[in-house]
Amino acid sequence: MTELDIDGEPLYTYRQAAVKVRRSVRTVWRWRKGGMEMTWGIRDGQRVRLVREDVLLAYWRERMRGWPVHQYRLRKQREGIQG
Repeated sequence: MTELDIDGEPLYTYRQAAVKVRRSVRTVWRWRKGGMEMTWGIRDGQRVRLVREDVLLAYWRERMRGWPVHQYRLRKQREGIQG
């Protein structure tokens, strides 16, 4: 279960964030190193990094905009090309 921050946004650990955006934990770790804002929290007695859902999804969308493969897929889908 995810906890909520003060504004009611869900907070995700690395693993939960990776599942949410269908990426590896290592990718989410790399995004944090690249500047994605994360905070510290306590889960099951352990200190863990947490990311807000809106921050995670905004960062993910930005990565998708800059990824040529994703752009080709969108263009292909928009044009109705099969294959």
